[in-house]
Amino acid sequence: MRRVLMALGCWWALATGAEAALIASASVDGGGTIFAIDNDLTSTCGSPVVGPCQLPDIDPTLHRLVVGAHTISGTLLVLPTVQTADVATGAGTVNRLDSTGTQFTNNDAVSHAVSVAISATDFFGPSTVAFTTGAGQFSTLGGGFADTSITQRWFNDPANEQGALTPDANQPGTLLDTFSFIPTQNPQSFSHTGGPFAVADPSLFSMTLQFDAVVGPGVRLTGREQTEIKPLAEVSLPGTGWLLGLGAALLVGARVGRRCR
Repeated sequence: MRRVLMALGCWWALATGAEAALIASASVDGGGTIFAIDNDLTSTCGSPVVGPCQLPDIDPTLHRLVVGAHTISGTLLVLPTVQTADVATGAGTVNRLDSTGTQFTNNDAVSHAVSVAISATDFFGPSTVAFTTGAGQFSTLGGGFADTSITQRWFNDPANEQGALTPDANQPGTLLDTFSFIPTQNPQSFSHTGGPFAVADPSLFSMTLQFDAVVGPGVRLTGREQTEIKPLAEVSLPGTGWLLGLGAALLVGARVGRRCR
């Protein structure tokens, strides 16, 4: 029983100290990768933005990556995007990865293909189930929706590998869910809810969101959103172990916390 309580103490110490490495990457028409990293002010992109280069995180809050408005190749206007990673810290909390884009407008006379990935590591397990959502709206500034579409994907990796090193659909782990949409009227919204999906994440794991879109001339993508959520599973003790109570478990955790470092 002492070993079980020591294990629970280590679990609690690690859970309260877990941090997610949050990054985003994108490319347009298969060009160089454009990066942004949580809490990294590095800025190597010009104006207009042409990859490969890095955009700065304009929000100092840890686990919240905000990329400001920019223009890509002189024709694609991208307004601020927000990515957040929330790490579960105890019973009743969830691991959550979010990405929201306010507007993406193609001011060009031709269509452009866009690939984007958002990933964070060090989410804390155990997690046994996942849920997904995605949403957004297409509209036109005149004309139709020629060549316009979006495909969203949600990944899980129990090996805790960093995703979004490239923006394409080749992300670490298992593809949990995928959703595709082609607009047919102006404007037209889309939404998707997926799950529950069975996962096996006994300890630290990563999650990745990814989407590919083709945006036709004069088309605007507004309010694009993706979320992946995994509730923290209960850590059960065998037999009558729970009779010792959570207080005893935390006491042991405090004594062995320094051994977990």
